[in-house]
Amino acid sequence: MFKNNREDIYDRKVNYSFISLLSSKIRIGVIGGGKASLIKIRHFINLGCYVEVISKEFNEEIIKLTKNSKSKLKLIKEEFNCEFIKDKHIILIAIDDINTIQKVKKYCEENFKIYINSSNFKEGMGVVPVQKDLENISFGINTIGGNPKGAVLLSNKVNEVLKEYDEFIGFTTDIRNKAKILKNHKKEIINFIGTEDFKYFYDKGKSNLILNMYFSKEIVEYLLG
Repeated sequence: MFKNNREDIYDRKVNYSFISLLSSKIRIGVIGGGKASLIKIRHFINLGCYVEVISKEFNEEIIKLTKNSKSKLKLIKEEFNCEFIKDKHIILIAIDDINTIQKVKKYCEENFKIYINSSNFKEGMGVVPVQKDLENISFGINTIGGNPKGAVLLSNKVNEVLKEYDEFIGFTTDIRNKAKILKNHKKEIINFIGTEDFKYFYDKGKSNLILNMYFSKEIVEYLLG
């Protein structure tokens, strides 16, 4: 008889809770200086995070990353110790030593640290998404079952779609920020500009005309000024 796999399928289901962090305020601790940590180290320092890596040995490519004067990357050539974790917000585990991994997980859980296990994402608390940044839009993509190549493929597709909205989002963001001062009109303005209809007129170069049709001259001059 065929085995009922429904229970296993539900056990493998992963739910993500997304949050966008302000990179310049985040301290990342990486345990392991090999190839397994290279891509994620590059990801975090390119975003402007402060990154410390502890390892007895370092991949040559990781060492090269320290030569960039703008890089917030520090390499610590030592055996792992729990003191390393204390002043970090997020810990990336990129080693194979099971005993050390269990020690890190125990410390992180007892001290409310977020940890990522690069060898098995389900054994950690999170994953690093594929992230892309346009001028006015930032987005990340994960796949439910863990498919990094698939996430890269999707991110390229989504990037092309969002390029068509990037300039419009910048324009409406400026208006929204100014509208917050106009308490009596704020909600109406924000709802008005956050639509496909308004984007249509923006693309036609008629956004100013439409705004003048619905709002007073004084309000429009302030919003566009």
